[in-house]
Amino acid sequence: MERNRTKKGELSRIRLLEAATQQFALNGYFTTKISDIVKAAGLTQAAFYLYFPSKDAIFSELVNEYRMRLKVLANAGSLVTPLPSSDVPEQVKENLKNLFLFLNASPELTKIALYDSPDSEQIKKEMMDMIIHNLRSNQEAGHVRKDLPIEVAAECMVAMLERMVTKIVNEETNPVSLANDITDVILYGILSHRKDDDHAKDCM
Repeated sequence: MERNRTKKGELSRIRLLEAATQQFALNGYFTTKISDIVKAAGLTQAAFYLYFPSKDAIFSELVNEYRMRLKVLANAGSLVTPLPSSDVPEQVKENLKNLFLFLNASPELTKIALYDSPDSEQIKKEMMDMIIHNLRSNQEAGHVRKDLPIEVAAECMVAMLERMVTKIVNEETNPVSLANDITDVILYGILSHRKDDDHAKDCM
C-alpha cells in the first residue's frame, strides 16, 4: 500500500512538472498561475503544494535540471582531446548530434531555460566558458589551429548554436542533419581552399 502511494505521488509530481513546462513555455513565467498548472495537470492546488512551495520553486527546478544536463553536453568537447586526429570529425559530429537531440526532446523546456529564464544569459555564458576551455585543451592537443582566436571562436559558436536552437524549437530542421552540416562548417570552413594552402603558396 505504501509503495503504491509513493508511486502515485511520483506520478503526480511528474504531471505537475510536465504541465508547468507547457504553461511556462506557452504563457511565460509571470502570466502563468499555479491554477493554470494544476488545471493542465488534472490535479488540485492542494496537490501542488505537497510537492512545491511556490510557482518559483517549480520553475527553478525545471531550469536547474535542464541546466545540469546541458552542462554535461556542452562539455562534450573534452571527449575530443585524447583522440587521434582521424577520429576528431566523427566525435565532433556525435557531440553536436547529442546536443541537438537533447534540445529537440523538450522544445518547451529549451525555450524556458535559454530564453525565458532570468538565468538564460548566465546559462549561455557557462556554455561559452566550457567551449573556451575545451577549445584551449584541443588547441594544446594539436586538434585546433594554434593561431585561432579562442574567445572569438567560442562567441561565434554560441551565437550559431543559439540560432540553430531556434530552428530546432520551431521544428524547422532535423537535429541529426543539422549536426552534420554544422560539423562541416566548424571543421572545414566556407572557403574552397584552406588557410594552410595560402601559407604554403607564399613560402614557394
